[in-house]
Amino acid sequence: MKLPHIHIIATGGTIAAHETSAMQTTGYRGDNLLLANELIRSIEGIEAHAEITAENIFSLPSSAMDEAHLLQLARRVNELLADPAVDGLVITHGTDTLEETAFFLYLTAKSPKPVVITGSMLPASAHSADGPGNLINAICTAASRESWGKGVIVCMCNRLLSARDAAKTSTYRLDTFKCLEYGTLGHVVGGDVRFYYAPVRPHGSQSQFDIQALAELPRVEIIMTHENCSEVLLKAAVESGCDGVVAAGMGSGAIPPRMRAYYKALEKKPFLVRASRVYSGYVAAHSATPDLEYDTICAGDFTPIKARLLLQLALTVTSDLDEIRSIFQKY
Repeated sequence: MKLPHIHIIATGGTIAAHETSAMQTTGYRGDNLLLANELIRSIEGIEAHAEITAENIFSLPSSAMDEAHLLQLARRVNELLADPAVDGLVITHGTDTLEETAFFLYLTAKSPKPVVITGSMLPASAHSADGPGNLINAICTAASRESWGKGVIVCMCNRLLSARDAAKTSTYRLDTFKCLEYGTLGHVVGGDVRFYYAPVRPHGSQSQFDIQALAELPRVEIIMTHENCSEVLLKAAVESGCDGVVAAGMGSGAIPPRMRAYYKALEKKPFLVRASRVYSGYVAAHSATPDLEYDTICAGDFTPIKARLLLQLALTVTSDLDEIRSIFQKY
């Protein structure tokens, strides 16, 4: 029987980091990264599960990922997915911004074929490095017919998570990636891929967003709120000409008094999304900042960093406030 063809795209990150000492698990350099083929050589026996090809699209810590990298990666993903010879993709990525890249691809990868993104919390040279196991599980997941139509999947620590909901929850734990509200889609154990749930919100070919011809994305900033919060950061964002702002509001997205008064008084204003600095839950209507009075947008269950990406993509298709509100409810 012909094995599925899985293509690996390496982007750098801790999974590719290599140091001279196996004891060094922090403070490792970002300029000594293994290439894709070197990662594959660390998982002997995987050829029994899939026919594997690989490439390095770039090699950098994920904290250095910018808009140009994101668009380049998304375009390459769509190019490969359109190839009938490719059955699925695995992307290796640093964990610092893995959830952002995964969510962006969840909204822009135009195929039901599996796209699985993985990384590691320990460098490749560390004792008991988690990267090889995560990569094996990611390849098995991408090779499984059960993974088709599930959207972009985050595969870490044996868990299969929807990119819509996955979040990094710890700076050091190996099981850092979780879906705090909705749980996992499934798991991988001993190469056996099992799903128990599937995403129901639009993704992949159901998404209305097309990045193929985009040279850049609208600029959206995130502002963290706090007690005695002033309008200074919001004013700086507005005066810099940004297209939108996501406020990590208090509780259910409450915007502090000085910030909301400044925004309300603006004649020309960037779009303002009310998200929450609380890491799980749902931002609903709020009496302190009524959306219809302040022309704000409710983030729903999106974290600030995912609300930012969704607003960026929404602004590529519309500048109508009600349509953007509808997009946030839809996705």
